[in-house]
Amino acid sequence: MKPDIVTKSGSLLIGVYRYDLDSGALVGADGNPVRLRRQSAEVLSVLAAHAGEVVGRERLIDAVWKGVATTDDSLIQCIADIRRALGKDAVETHPKIGYRLVATATPEAPRVAAWTRLPRVMAIVAAIALLATGASLWRGWSGSAPGTADATIVTPDIVPDKTLAVLPFVNLGGGEALQYFGDGLSEDLTTDLAKVSDLTVISFASSGDFTDAEAGFRDIAQDLGVRYLVRGTVRHSGARVRINVSLIDPYKGVNVWAERFDRVRQDPFDVQEDVTRAVVDALSLTLEAEDAPSRVSPDAYFMLLRGLEPLRENTVAGNRLAREYFERALELDPDYARAHAYIAVAHGRDTLFAYSGGHGRSSVQTGLEAAITAIRLEPDLPNAYLALAILNLAIGQHDKALAAARHSIRLNRNFADGYAILAEAGVYGGDLDEALEAIRHAKRLHPHHPASYHWIEGHIRFQIGDAGAARSLLELMVETSPGFVPAFVTLAATYSELGEPERAQSVLAAASALTPDFSVAEYMEATPYADEDRSKRLAKALARLRSD
Repeated sequence: MKPDIVTKSGSLLIGVYRYDLDSGALVGADGNPVRLRRQSAEVLSVLAAHAGEVVGRERLIDAVWKGVATTDDSLIQCIADIRRALGKDAVETHPKIGYRLVATATPEAPRVAAWTRLPRVMAIVAAIALLATGASLWRGWSGSAPGTADATIVTPDIVPDKTLAVLPFVNLGGGEALQYFGDGLSEDLTTDLAKVSDLTVISFASSGDFTDAEAGFRDIAQDLGVRYLVRGTVRHSGARVRINVSLIDPYKGVNVWAERFDRVRQDPFDVQEDVTRAVVDALSLTLEAEDAPSRVSPDAYFMLLRGLEPLRENTVAGNRLAREYFERALELDPDYARAHAYIAVAHGRDTLFAYSGGHGRSSVQTGLEAAITAIRLEPDLPNAYLALAILNLAIGQHDKALAAARHSIRLNRNFADGYAILAEAGVYGGDLDEALEAIRHAKRLHPHHPASYHWIEGHIRFQIGDAGAARSLLELMVETSPGFVPAFVTLAATYSELGEPERAQSVLAAASALTPDFSVAEYMEATPYADEDRSKRLAKALARLRSD
């Protein structure tokens, strides 16, 4: 067949849609971008490069999957995605041969992608330029997230019928060594579904506690405070993996949707995209952020999944082991943005685990460098901004910490740790009302949250003068995390305000036993308050103990 078009640059009109051949940008008649799954976008790119020609199935598979074993089903799903987005007549099927994109060339059409992304890219370039000129890394980030106003975060309303949790996928074969595959798939699905507008998704750090769940789903849903559950099984057979996934209504005891996926284990990304879309369709929701996971080396991805397991332990040893896995992932793929982001998170957590001592400027600098690298590679990673918030708080850059925390939430409205670090940064130098609402919302998103969430809320309650509520929260924190000195100090101040000096003195003695060189004066000097009144409030309560 003689092609209608042979063009390598310019734009194409596909019905009312415009496709830029250089950038891959696809926009509708209203100028709004149209997003496809990553592999669907790659299929469209190949068809667009040969618009008017029939492109063979094998040629498409070779171009998009690049030697990874796959089936025609994956290609058929991509073609279906394109037709859903552009209309059923956008792509012609030529049985047993291939597909043809129906389009007309418009070489003079204006380009879209370059200028729409310019402000964000320039902000990142400016940050990197500062690093290159030798400026301090913690001054390399502007303090305001690219393209956003630094406005107070208003926590979204939770609609009970639009709440969901993803349970750990049960490993049915391949041994315990491959459990990380199912856990990683579950966590990534949680992240993808969290991008859906109006859907509240519980943190996998909470839902991940229900391993190997085969029954009792109603009790699990009630424990997590959700309407629906996503569960699945993973069966490994050589290089292939069979994944069964279902969306459960535990209160009616029925499956809302269920499907089986047969894939090669070395290409896990398709399953995440397919399941996310199917769950969204089943709940009649709108998937506004349809960006597919970045394509990286599968071995690097699996190494990152191995690191997530010890990271979830929230311990110093687990943090160290996780960082080793993330660094090995970077050895396999140096441009893996998520690995850079999680290394930054690990360095940020180091500053939290060692609040009374600290890890020095070198650790903070390394963490900030990793976070900025992650943002340069992939600007919309919430965890990179979480790390920026933690690290900037550690060095007293409160405005930057607050801006980074707020932006992490704008990127993922269900990001429990983002709300928690916003609250912690807020109690030291932000709005206390915003901080209190943020930590309360973080607890709703993460019902099995770490004890540090109690510490943050207890600290806020102390600062707003609610010593009674602060007491119970801080007592719980001290009981569950007996090595965390700031909780002991704030609890002592709380007892002081409640007129219980003996208990306060006992708690301070316990803090001294934990850290033999502990002194109230040195602690107050190291505490990162930006608000002088809050620092004075804590100091006054502690000084009252010395006078007693």
